[in-house]
This record gives sequence, C-alpha cells and structure tokens, in this order.
Amino acid sequence: MAFLRSWLQGSSPAALFALAVLVGVGGAVGAVLFHACISLGTWLFYGEVGSDFITHVTDLPWWLRLLIPAAGGLLVGLLFHVAKVREAEGEGVPEVMEALSAQRGTIRPIVAPVKIVAAALTLSSGGSAGREGPVIQIGSAIGSSIAQYFGLADRERSLLLACGAAAAIGGTFGAPFAGVVFTIEILRHRPTFLRTGLVTISALLGHLLVLLATGHQGLTFTVDQIVEFAWWPYGALAVVIGIVAALSALLFGLVLHAGAVVFGRLPVRTYLRPAIGGLAIGAIGLFVPYIHEPAAYPLMVDLFSLSAFPVTFLLGLLLIKMIATGITLGSGGVGGIFAPSLLLGTIVGSLVAAAAVAGGVVDSSAVALLALTGMAALFAAAAHAPVTAALITYEMTNESALIIPLLIACFVATFVARALRQDSLYESPHGENEERESSSQQEKGAVGADHAEGAQRHSGVGT
Repeated sequence: MAFLRSWLQGSSPAALFALAVLVGVGGAVGAVLFHACISLGTWLFYGEVGSDFITHVTDLPWWLRLLIPAAGGLLVGLLFHVAKVREAEGEGVPEVMEALSAQRGTIRPIVAPVKIVAAALTLSSGGSAGREGPVIQIGSAIGSSIAQYFGLADRERSLLLACGAAAAIGGTFGAPFAGVVFTIEILRHRPTFLRTGLVTISALLGHLLVLLATGHQGLTFTVDQIVEFAWWPYGALAVVIGIVAALSALLFGLVLHAGAVVFGRLPVRTYLRPAIGGLAIGAIGLFVPYIHEPAAYPLMVDLFSLSAFPVTFLLGLLLIKMIATGITLGSGGVGGIFAPSLLLGTIVGSLVAAAAVAGGVVDSSAVALLALTGMAALFAAAAHAPVTAALITYEMTNESALIIPLLIACFVATFVARALRQDSLYESPHGENEERESSSQQEKGAVGADHAEGAQRHSGVGT
C-alpha cells in the first residue's frame, strides 16, 4: 500500500489515469445508490406508483398527500440537525464550486452519504426540485475523498473532484460529453489536454457502468417527429425563446431568493423549516400535483404536444412551479434546479409555440422543436452555460435538427441573462450573507440556543 500511495502521489500520467478510472467507478456507484434510494423512498412514502405518478397520487387521501412531503421535510431537518454536515445542504453545484475555489478541492467524505439520504428524502416525498445537482455533488465528493485518501496535492484533488462530477453526469444523463463541458463551463475547471482527457475517461466510465448495472441509458426524450430547421421561422423563434427564457430565469432567481429570505426569517427552529416547507408543498400539490419531482419528466414529454394542456394552465404552472421550488429549497429541502429549469423552459418553449401556431407562423408539427429549444434555453440562462445546456439537450434527444436552434436560443438567453444579472443561479447574489446573518440572529432570539449553521444554509438562490 505504501508503494501504491507513493506511486499515485507522483502524479504521473499513468497514475492519474488509474485514479480517473477509480473515480469513474466511484461516481457510477454513487449515482446508482442515489437513484436506488429515491426509488426506495418513493415506494415507502407513496407505495407502488407504477408509470403514472399523477394518477396514483391523486387517488390517495387528501390528508396523506398533505403530510407526506411534510414528513420528508421533517426527516431532512432532523438529519442535518444530528449530522451537522453543512456542506451537504442546498443544491449541490454551488457547494462544489465553493470547494474548488475556496477549499482547494476538498469535500469531506461524510458529505456523499448524507447528501444521498437528504436528497432522496426530499425528492421521494414529493419535493419540487431535481436530482442532478445532488448527484453532481455526490460524484464530486467521491472524487475528492479518493484524492484525500491517497494524500494527493491540491491540483490533483481538484482534478479528481471534476472527474467525479463528470462521472455522475455521464451516468445520470447518459451524456458524457456534456459532463466534460460542464466541468469547464460551470465548475471553471481549467482544461488542458491531459486533464480534459482524464475527465473524459471518468465521464465515459460513469456512463458505461451505470448502463451495465441498471440498463439505464440516461435521461432521454424520444420525440416522434422533429421538423427540419429553417432560419425562418425557426431561427427567429429561437431568438424569441432565448429572450423569454432569460426573463423567466431572472424571475425564477428572484423567487428562489424570496423563498430563502422568507424561511430564513421564520421564528422556528431550523430543523422544523423543511417540514413547514413540505407542508406547503403538500397543500399546493393537492391542486397541482405536477409540482412533485416524480411528475416532472413525464410532464415535459406531454408538453411536446399543444393538445396536452391549455395555455392558461401552462402560464399558471410556470409560476406555481417556480414558487414550489422556492419553497422546497428555501425551507431547507435538498435538490437541484436543473430539472425545474428544464420543466420551466419546456413550458416557455410551449407557450412561444402556442403563440406562433395561433399567429399562423408555424403549424403544430413545430411544437416539439420549440419546446425542446426552450428547455435548453432557460437552463442556459439560469446557469450562464450555453454550451452545456445545448449539448446536454442534444445528447438527451439525439436530434440533429435541434443543434442550430439550441445554439441560437442558448447563447441569446445567456447574453440577456448576463446583461440583467451578473451572477448565475449557481452563484450567491450580493447581500445573501447578510440575509443569512439576519436569519441566524432572529432564530436565536426567538427559540434560544439553536445551531446557527442551519440558518446559514445554502438556499435556493444558489441552486
């Protein structure tokens, strides 16, 4: 073991290759365990839901639908109250970015298991958030922990953290190329030939092992028909979608920030806030069950057809989904903004498509193309990551007709979003620390000696 440790610490290309393979395996295992925990949690909370979550949930008694998200939130709050692992709170990606910039690639090993349990409880009980932010932090924590175990230097520790993130994305989405780009565009991982090659190895291995272990080929959207791209009208509509998506992402960020502020000022103990948020989610879900996480991806598929939902419903769902996500993350629930952003973007694309169809600019065969374009554009605006958003949507659909409208909409959305707001939703806005400090002082005055770090959790504004 001493020889192996000494060889790995030498950071030769061969040693780094072996470590990238090891992190790829670890990231895949983390992703599989995380999704298995969500499936188990969904079964424990809701029973056997089958393929139609909405139908199953709406058949449950109203009081059960109200209390299940609250119970999940209470368990999350108690978990953090006991475990005291602040880094595992929040969305996941901001914590990884902080580890790279301020902690020299160090994430404590305890973060991965706590994150798996906390996120699984939030999502399986019906929280309005996504799986992808947590799984990225889980993979990153595994990569960082492996580097710490072998006593690697800061540079190699940061590299393996990025390898873990790429492996998790490759395994979860079936999109290894997007996983590599994600580490460069969002995590700001400095690319070199060797480092990019090692991250690619981890991403490919993560994808392969998840596929072999579960048969899961990643998050995919199969569309019956995508119209061929033409600069008119689809190029022009892609510009419109980019602008609307950027404005929607700005509103989404404001709602997330408002949720963090409101729950941060509640005069109750920190570990009770996720339960209060869960109760609010349960109440909203009585009327709009589409806000729950298990309903997100089937709903997106339905949105590829204008006949699925009326436009007034889509407008309402756009606002309600933003509010529900702000409640889940602001109250202390654990989940990501990627899935909510995709759903919100799909709604935006569908609304633009509805207007274009009503105006005679396109016919209904163009709805799927415009909905998918919106899906990518809103995430690009939220994360300030146009290439990652376009690439991951292309890899999820494998539709070459999407490439040009995706690039147009994603870059327009990012340009407008950056003009309106310098920071992405993965970065803390100015003044957030003051809100956290105020929240902590209020809690101490109202309930006595409670753990201050809970009032300072990473909230929806950073997700």
